[in-house]
Amino acid sequence: MTQGRPKSVRVGDTGDKLYMALKLTGMCWGTRVGPNHIAVNPRWAQCGLPRSINTVIEDIRSGIPVHRLERYAGFFQVPADLFADTAIGPYSATFSCEILKNKHRFSPAAALEASLLDRQASRHVREHNGVAANYPLYQLLCGVYALYYKRCASDVLYNGVVQAVIQAEVGMSVDAVIVIDGIPVEISGTLFRWNNALHVQYRSDDFQVLGYLIGPNPMDSILLRRRNPFFLKLHGLAGNLELTAEPDRYEACVVKQAPAEGQGLAQAFEALLDRAVRGKSLSPGDGGYAAAAALFAAPAG
Repeated sequence: MTQGRPKSVRVGDTGDKLYMALKLTGMCWGTRVGPNHIAVNPRWAQCGLPRSINTVIEDIRSGIPVHRLERYAGFFQVPADLFADTAIGPYSATFSCEILKNKHRFSPAAALEASLLDRQASRHVREHNGVAANYPLYQLLCGVYALYYKRCASDVLYNGVVQAVIQAEVGMSVDAVIVIDGIPVEISGTLFRWNNALHVQYRSDDFQVLGYLIGPNPMDSILLRRRNPFFLKLHGLAGNLELTAEPDRYEACVVKQAPAEGQGLAQAFEALLDRAVRGKSLSPGDGGYAAAAALFAAPAG
């Protein structure tokens, strides 16, 4: 009987891609430890990647083991298919562009400012929203969304667009634009998990509005994950845009959009934004209102 640990099942033709990805991002993995060495990169450890230089060298020489494929993909901020797809060569423009495109995309933003959380709560957020822990959620949510916004006690649906493409050190960075009465309101925020819910803390880019959204965590429900098209319904509370004493209470629905052929996520976002700005809010009886309103009537989870 053969003794010892069973050999890892490796994905063919991925070793050269790992080598090129490390080179393209300026990472080093030799015996001399410098500022760009994998041993001193905090995200390398957060993604659960090998601390042993010999293990990394073996992954380059023999191919990436199946159980580490998504961890490497998470570190480089790319889909795992980029490494696994044999039609994409390690020296191809497609591979290089995807790796380089994401080289500076990582955001160190925290889910919540430390001043807003006690030490234990901050630790809880970080433990459940680190790069490795959140990568499956990131894969599901990464993309561009059409946004519908409905204030409580109103039937009017406002349009907007959301992009969630950057995995932060804690959670995901989210950018959005909501068009209200023809005026685009630009928003930046951070999405993170807490127990069975998703939370989004956001602010308008002019610092006039601070708001909060909460909705179901799709990783807890196969029914949510398999929605086609994928959409989420969230409940929100924010400062009032009209500067009244009463805060805005509202519901929002985000519907994931498939980019057109040859269209990147940034281009898809701009196209959706242009459509939202040129369009108008939807009232009962308007074309498209019934389909959008049906999203709000759907079960939350």
